[in-house]
Formats: sequence, C-alpha cells, structure tokens
Amino acid sequence: MDYKEMNKGNQSYNNFQPSDKHECKCKECEGKITESHTVCDCPNTCPPRFPHYKVPVVIAEFTVQIDNESKIRLCEQAIEIKRIRKNVFLTQCRLVGKTGKVFISGFVRKNIEYATMDCCNNSGICGDIKHTTVHVPFQCVTEIKNMRPVNIQSNPAAEETIYFDEKNMGRNMKETDLHSEEYFNERVYCELVHASIYEADIVKECEKVSCMPVEITFQEFIEKEVICLTIKLLQNQQIYDYQPPKYPDCDCNDKKYYYEE
Repeated sequence: MDYKEMNKGNQSYNNFQPSDKHECKCKECEGKITESHTVCDCPNTCPPRFPHYKVPVVIAEFTVQIDNESKIRLCEQAIEIKRIRKNVFLTQCRLVGKTGKVFISGFVRKNIEYATMDCCNNSGICGDIKHTTVHVPFQCVTEIKNMRPVNIQSNPAAEETIYFDEKNMGRNMKETDLHSEEYFNERVYCELVHASIYEADIVKECEKVSCMPVEITFQEFIEKEVICLTIKLLQNQQIYDYQPPKYPDCDCNDKKYYYEE
C-alpha cells in the first residue's frame, strides 16, 4: 500500500496545497561562467638529435692577487691587537663578453679583538678584551689568457620590409613587415674556491704609557694586505656526445649491457 492510499481519510492531507510561504528564499548565486573558448592545437617540431644532458662546464680556473691598503680606527684606545679573524666575500664576479676580462669586487670581513687599558702601575696593566668588526672593500679587473670557449651567440640584425605607396610615390608608412630573433645565452658565473690573505699591521700614531714606558696605546693602524683568490668560471652547457661510463673488465656475459645507452 502506498502513502496516498494510507492517507485517503486524512482530511488535512487531502486539503494540503503548496503555497509561496513554503518556497525557499535564498540569496541569488553569483557563480557563473565568465569566459569560455576552445583552444586550438599548436604544431611543434622536434630536432632528431638533441642534448643528452646539461651540466656546468668549467671555463677557467685562476688565482688572482689583489694588493690592498686600509686604515682602521678602533672604538677605544688599545694596547695590542689580540686576534683578527678574516672572511672573504665577493659582491661581483663578471666575465665581460668575449674579452676574457673578469671584473671582481668584494670585501674582507675582519673581526678585530684588542686589549684596552683601564688602569696601570709599575708592574702591570688591567683592561678588557673588546672587538671591532669592519668590512674592507677591494676591487680589480683581470684578463684570463687560457680559457675554454664560451657558448655565446649574438642576436642577428632585425629585418625590415617596406612597401611602395603609389599615391605618395614613396614609402608606404602604413605597412611594414618585420622579422627579429633572440638568443638567450647561459651566463658565466663564478665560484670562490680558495682565499688566502697575507697582511702587515703598522701603527704610526701612538702614545707611550707613563707607568710602563715599553707599552703604547693607539686607536688607528694601517693594514697592508695581499689577497690571493682562486676563482672558477663555469657555464651551463648542453652535451651532445654521450660517453658511457667505464666499468672494470669482467668475464660476465652481461658486459655489453652496461655500455648500452
């Protein structure tokens, strides 16, 4: 028996009529399709021979010597330099085109620990150990004589086609055909392999300590340094020739399998 037959005698069910009061009142939905179009197929071409892999290739590795002199001022009067911790940072290492010249700039971070004098007598000096951190800049340009070829391709000149205007008896200023090409080359970048610094600290302006004539105090000193940097130039290049890895000789029958690409 269905639901209607069960409620034949039910007057309230038979007299029920839907009204607008029972309709769902909801907010108008703003979701809709704003744009739709069919994407056409774009043809492509693939060369029969393309690179096997792309790896960084060492263009050159060289050691450059930079002679630098700086004058450093400490925060307080010091009686001696205890230690200078040095770190080299490069801010620029740029190979210019096909000239073979590399522009180098950077700085040496120096953390200088020194002893100060608070009081003294005929038998001793008392003070604190303090530090000053400075960045000593340097820059130079060097020419690399022996380096591998760099893969750099220049852009060809743009081609322009103009048309004759019969009415004006000259160039048609409304129509022009153009053709241009761009080659995007891999940049040559640098890696800092090794850095060594030879330096000499010279105090020119100082004052003698009255209670201990051998000791002096100073706040400025001159630092002469020779910086030797080993730099490696690299460029990402595509390798076409595949060379299989070399395995030790063996008597197995599967030796041919290892040399297959």
